[in-house]
Amino acid sequence: MGMTLLSGLATGFLNLLLLPVNILQWWQLETLKERMSALTLAGQSADFLWMMIALLLLITVASLLSRRFLIGTVTTLESFNRRVGQAACWVVLLLMLQQVMIIVMGQVFRGNELLFSPFGIGLFTEELQWLSGQLKFYNAILIAFASAYTFIEGGHVRVDLVYGNLGYRARRWIDLLGSLFLMLPLTVLLWWFSWPLAANSLFRQRPLNIFSDKASWRGFKFESSGTAEFTWVWAFKILIVIFAALLFIQAIAFFLRNLWALLEREHEIESHIQADQVDVTPAIDASLVDNIIPVNAATAHSDRGTH
Repeated sequence: MGMTLLSGLATGFLNLLLLPVNILQWWQLETLKERMSALTLAGQSADFLWMMIALLLLITVASLLSRRFLIGTVTTLESFNRRVGQAACWVVLLLMLQQVMIIVMGQVFRGNELLFSPFGIGLFTEELQWLSGQLKFYNAILIAFASAYTFIEGGHVRVDLVYGNLGYRARRWIDLLGSLFLMLPLTVLLWWFSWPLAANSLFRQRPLNIFSDKASWRGFKFESSGTAEFTWVWAFKILIVIFAALLFIQAIAFFLRNLWALLEREHEIESHIQADQVDVTPAIDASLVDNIIPVNAATAHSDRGTH
C-alpha cells in the first residue's frame, strides 16, 4: 500500500512536470481519432488523478511557506468561481422571460409554438413543449455553474447541531478536515462516474465505464431523447462534469481558506464570505479586503469616533 502510494505520487509529480511536453505530444498525434481517444481516456485515468493530488500537495506546501501565495491562491480560486456563478445567474432572467412567453402564447393566444419571423424571415420556430423542457436545462445550468459560488457565500442549507457551539479554531479544523476528507473525495468520485456518461453521450465510440482502459473514438454523437421536449441529453451530462470540476476547485479553495484561518493568529478568517463583508484590518493587503471577518459597520464607526 505504501509503495503504491509513493509510486502514484511520484508519477503524479512527474506528469505534472512533463505536462507541457505531454500536451504537445498529444497535439502531434497523426489523426483526430487518436487525439480524441486519448482525451476520453485521460479524463478518468489514474495518472490524471495522481497529477491532481500532486498539484494539491505542491499548493499546500507553497501555502505553508508563503502566506502571500496562500492568500493569493484562495482569492484567485474564489474569484474565478464567484465570477462564473454571477454570470450563470443571468440565466434566471432568460428563464423568466421564456416562461412568460410560453404562458402568453399558450394561455392568451392559444398557440402551440413560438414563432419569431421579422419581415417574413423565419429565424426561430419551436414548439411550446420543447421550450418548456428547455426550462429544465436553464435550471441545470444554474445549479452546475453557481453551486460553488453559493458555497462561497454560505448560501447552502445546513443543519447545525454541534458546529455552531464550538470555538473558532475548532470550527476551522472541522471545515479543513471536512474539505480534505469529504468534499474533495466526493467531487473526485462525481467526476469519475460522470466523465464516461458525458463522453458516451457526446461521442460515438466504444462505450466507456469507470474501469475502461481502451477507447475507440469514431465521431460526434450528441445524444438526444425521442420526446417532443428539450432533447439535448448530452448537454445535461456535460453539466454534471462541469459541476464536479467547479466544486473540486472550490474544495481546494475551502481547504486553503481554513488553512489560512488556522495559520492566522491576529485575525479571524471566516469560512464563508458574505457579499457585504468589509475588512477593517490594515495588516492584510488592500486587494484582499473581502476575505477577513467583517466588523459591524456601526461598531466600527463608533470605535473610530472613540479613538
